[in-house]
Amino acid sequence: MSESGLDFRRGMIDRRLAHTGRVLLVMSGKGGVGKSVVSAALAGIVASSGLTAGLMDADIYGPSSALLFGARGLPAEGESGLVPPVLNGVKVMSVDLFASGRPIPLAGSGANEVLLELLALTDWGNLDCLVVDMPPATGDIMLTLTSLRKRDVGALVVTMPDRLSTSVAHRVLELLKGGDVTTVGVLGNMVRGSSKDNETSPGRLAEEFGVPFLGLLPFDPLVSDAVEKGNVEALLRTKFARSLRRSMVAYLRGIRRSAP
Repeated sequence: MSESGLDFRRGMIDRRLAHTGRVLLVMSGKGGVGKSVVSAALAGIVASSGLTAGLMDADIYGPSSALLFGARGLPAEGESGLVPPVLNGVKVMSVDLFASGRPIPLAGSGANEVLLELLALTDWGNLDCLVVDMPPATGDIMLTLTSLRKRDVGALVVTMPDRLSTSVAHRVLELLKGGDVTTVGVLGNMVRGSSKDNETSPGRLAEEFGVPFLGLLPFDPLVSDAVEKGNVEALLRTKFARSLRRSMVAYLRGIRRSAP
């Protein structure tokens, strides 16, 4: 950053994303709700729909996108920057491509600095949609990403139908309220039992903030097997992924309409 306080990486990031139709921030505010699996499956769904998709792992302390896609090794270096590996039609960028599973000791604003560097250096090329797996927090990284390319950025809030998860998701929606980022909707994940018994909390949350309630995704034991194997093709064949596709059908149609 310069002495004037201007961070020139932000201008570089805007140029990197100049040919990206939409950016979707997948958020939860807490861990354990399946946000990363939703992000990976959603990026795969976009790609399998004949659109160009990218997946940015913004969870610097606990990256998982590379594991979910079975990505290994350093990204290639092209003339215009780092070239994300393409797996199952998705361009994937994660700090874990560099760390290879090792812990990442960062203090203070270090995670946000790493994210800015990755975004500034990554050559995404043309994308219809960039899915961003957000960290389970509401700090610097959230503020950084919600300030980029505001007119094209949307937020998907993932929660579970329990009181703790929805209370944390409530704080995320409070931060999004009144901002320039469109809240695409609230999605309930890992639901067991009757939908009617589970939809109340996420549904009320969406209603309170006047945003769409996108429905519930079932707990699916086949998801764990696909994740363990880093097999996105198997993940997309699960009942979970089919439900996710139905929940996001309106958003996918919007991507198609805005695609060149």
